[in-house]
Amino acid sequence: MRLGRAEPADYKGGVKRADFRRGCAKFVNALIWALFLRPMLNRSISILLGLLLALLIAGCSTVAPTSEAPSDTEEPPTAAPTGTTTPSPTPTATLTPSPTITSTPTITPTASFTPTPTETATPTNTPTALPPEITADVNLNCRYGPDSAYLYAWGVEEARTATLDGRNYNSTWLWVQPWDALFHCWVTASGATPNVEYSAVPVVYPPLLTNPSVAPPKGVSASRSGSSVTISWSPAQPSVELGYLIEARICSGGFPLDVAITTTNTSYTLSDATSCSADSYGQVRVQNKLGYSTAVKVSWP
Repeated sequence: MRLGRAEPADYKGGVKRADFRRGCAKFVNALIWALFLRPMLNRSISILLGLLLALLIAGCSTVAPTSEAPSDTEEPPTAAPTGTTTPSPTPTATLTPSPTITSTPTITPTASFTPTPTETATPTNTPTALPPEITADVNLNCRYGPDSAYLYAWGVEEARTATLDGRNYNSTWLWVQPWDALFHCWVTASGATPNVEYSAVPVVYPPLLTNPSVAPPKGVSASRSGSSVTISWSPAQPSVELGYLIEARICSGGFPLDVAITTTNTSYTLSDATSCSADSYGQVRVQNKLGYSTAVKVSWP
């Protein structure tokens, strides 16, 4: 809606701005030509003209550009509708939380249970068990076999010791190795003191030591008459300390009994009952100063 008519912007005090500018331009041109002709003028007039020219240029330049004034019948120009500028969305700054420094938890060592040391008893010295041995109570004859019928092999002096390695079935003879001998022989238990119980010593039947230079007996035989058994053989070649050794197991009082008999004869009779469940047997050897021969078994009747 038009409320009234305002004075156009290109009118200044009832004078058109275009006319004003044309007049101003003509006057400026005139001054420029006057400056070109300043050698023909005096110095004062030249300075005055220069100042006047500077003022005119400054005044003319303040006049805004003009346009033709509208007539009374023209409608004032209507501003063309401009497009509505849709404000672009202003990006909203997102607050990114700064990472907070989290302290790393330190590992606290768990207290372990330390057992209180208990007092350990100091071990007492346990004496090392000595091997079984005997000490001779008297001078002992150490023989080839567990009977006084066997030949002498070595001697064990009184108070001397010997290693005890065996015994016969009723512990009446002990199989030992004298401290100064390289072989074993037999001593009577009645003349020695052992350092262990006899039950800790094994019963042994070691083979009799023989000498190959002694020939065995010949023609060995046996006959029975009731409980009597007679063993006979042929005479051996003459030699120093010639004799014969009979080793037998017989039945006596219902029990088997081991016997050893020495004789210089060529026969010998033994009492052997028939009431024992175990078989009886025997063998014959030749003996002399050099030792024993190998044994010849008896065919027991």
